[in-house]
Amino acid sequence: MRILQTIILLLLIACQSEKSEKDIKPGQSQSNLLQESSKESTQQPQKITNGIVFKDAQGNILSDTEKDSLVQFMENIQALRSYNQENNNTEYILFQNYEDLRGFVPDDTIENLIEENRLRRSGGQGAVLSKRINDQWKDKPLPEGNFLQMIDGSVKSFSDYKGKLLVINFWYINCGPCIIEMPYLNDLVNKYQNEDVQFLALSFDTVLDIKSFLQKTEFIYEHGSISRSLMYDFTPVSPGHFIVDKDGIIRDITIGAPRNTEIIFDKLVNLIEKNKK
Repeated sequence: MRILQTIILLLLIACQSEKSEKDIKPGQSQSNLLQESSKESTQQPQKITNGIVFKDAQGNILSDTEKDSLVQFMENIQALRSYNQENNNTEYILFQNYEDLRGFVPDDTIENLIEENRLRRSGGQGAVLSKRINDQWKDKPLPEGNFLQMIDGSVKSFSDYKGKLLVINFWYINCGPCIIEMPYLNDLVNKYQNEDVQFLALSFDTVLDIKSFLQKTEFIYEHGSISRSLMYDFTPVSPGHFIVDKDGIIRDITIGAPRNTEIIFDKLVNLIEKNKK
């Protein structure tokens, strides 16, 4: 879902300082702190631009004092980070439970956040990133536009690769796991050299730097350079592999390097064979 491109779930450190009587009234709960903060915020409307803004779970802007109070005294505090283009602000929404966000954050976004939290607990942050990337790109077409700067000096678009199964590798020069798996990717190219399968490696490194790298390291994919922002839009983690069908639709995605590097060969073979049918 597109909103998940700009909203990132963060876990903030829960601070449990010693509470003095003047800080917290007897019987005052953490939820009361949030409610009182909301009341104070709504009484003092603010317009902030070009800055960092903290809000409560219902979108009320918090003063520094209110924000510090919530961070200090709320257990298991979490935050959503987003970018407000209208005011050019980076915004953090502080909350305890996902249900606190109902009415301010769309319900489908809340359900996605709950699912991501489940994945994070079972598979770590890698599982969350994989879900986000698959949600954004799986069964979607590659973007249009001539933005592939090829190392032979030509400029291409993804539409130039339609008609054949396309295997894309996202990598960069200083990515150790990317380099380690290159011999297995070369074996992959050799295996399918007589079939309608194309192999394209894309990096945010410059064409000059890629060419210099290839003089020292064998990597027999076709090579191109793309902008860092476009590459991070596809995947913020490298290496990444996208399997694209003959119509330019992304059918399978695998992100990150396996601990046993050599299994990447069989993994990609299985995905290629699946999508050849």
